[in-house]
Amino acid sequence: MTNIIPELNNFQIEKIDLEEFLEFLNLDSEVKAFLQKACELAKKRKEFLYFAGGVVRDYFLRKNTKDFDLVLEGNLEDFLKELFKEVRGEILFKSQFLTYKVNIEGNSGKTFIIDLVTARRELYEAPATLPKVFPSSFKEDILRRDFTINTLILGLTPPYEGKLLDLLGGKRDLEKGIIRPLHLFSFVEDPTRIFRGIRYKVRFNFEWSEEFYQALNKAFEISSLEKLTGSRIYQELKLYLLKESLENLKDLLELTYDLGVFEKVGLKLKRERFLNLVKWLEVLEKELTFQEKEKVFFWGLIWNSSEGALRLGLSIKELNKFKASEEFIKSRVSFLSKMGLSEKVEFLEKVPFLPLLVLSLFYEDLKEEVLNWIKVYRKIKPKLTGEELKKMGISESPKIGKILKFLRDKHLEGKIRSEEEEKQLVEQLLEEESFLN
Repeated sequence: MTNIIPELNNFQIEKIDLEEFLEFLNLDSEVKAFLQKACELAKKRKEFLYFAGGVVRDYFLRKNTKDFDLVLEGNLEDFLKELFKEVRGEILFKSQFLTYKVNIEGNSGKTFIIDLVTARRELYEAPATLPKVFPSSFKEDILRRDFTINTLILGLTPPYEGKLLDLLGGKRDLEKGIIRPLHLFSFVEDPTRIFRGIRYKVRFNFEWSEEFYQALNKAFEISSLEKLTGSRIYQELKLYLLKESLENLKDLLELTYDLGVFEKVGLKLKRERFLNLVKWLEVLEKELTFQEKEKVFFWGLIWNSSEGALRLGLSIKELNKFKASEEFIKSRVSFLSKMGLSEKVEFLEKVPFLPLLVLSLFYEDLKEEVLNWIKVYRKIKPKLTGEELKKMGISESPKIGKILKFLRDKHLEGKIRSEEEEKQLVEQLLEEESFLN
């Protein structure tokens, strides 16, 4: 593989309309005001402030962007202290990688969070370890990046104000739709770049360069993927859900499998499960929080594998809960079709929510019933509350719970619909003291 870094001394400079660029970003007026103050201060301090990475890449692709890398070549902490004399703000978090998360309060009182980054170089002391970082120049900041398409920078202050700097042929690769790592040992240093390369290929419908495969083979040869921690693997797979559309998830998983990446990181997954898992997540999408969807995704991937759970750092206690739930379901699922609706709902509610969703992937007889329960039946509740039942003369908690369950059963059976019908039924129950004893 040819190292592309020698091109660095002959980089391309192109004039860019900053106003048009900022319009493309569609920034809130308060964010724009903050950015203007930051630029004024950087000019005063004679420090280079620039956009880098995804925000510049997506500008040329004309795609909406959520990336917002604002980078300073200089002492960012001192810069922020001085900036906070002009704007109301505070540092929320400073990472070991010289990145800062700051909270800014605009003139209207509205607050927003901005991520700022120090221009830096990275030193990897061993494969797949987190790097040591040091403040450095914008050129070395570019050299630490993953792919050429992410090496474009747009200057906001002198000496390159309003200039696109293309140090490594990133714009050329962007136009050709090529994902190219910067050097042969890129994936040895940081194997998580492979997952990003997979995401970019699917998201942008780009192709991997020959250098991508060479870097991948070098990472396989040196066994760097095996050295990744479980938490880093988990976070990269989580980004398949968080950063990418659900309609691309199957392609992402299959590409990861076909490249041999799952196997190399120590996950023995079954490719034939991917389609079923993705379809199930699509069906459930509007019914689940992201955290619930995340759980279904990971447990659905490694289901019934203690090794997989351990490799990703998942809870073995939670795995055992899943297995106990499966034993409960296996013993009863064949009778599910013969149960009445109230009995089915009672059965489903005895199983913890997340195990129920995951197990539905592997028990077809269960899936349709679970889907009906999630979308319809679990939302059916009595209109009367416990407090209202107390006003009707029912004081003991066990009796209140028993009546509320009875009312819901009647709703499920379609025998009552209104609050008035509920009250009439409760009054009948009060007359029939045997029900409450």
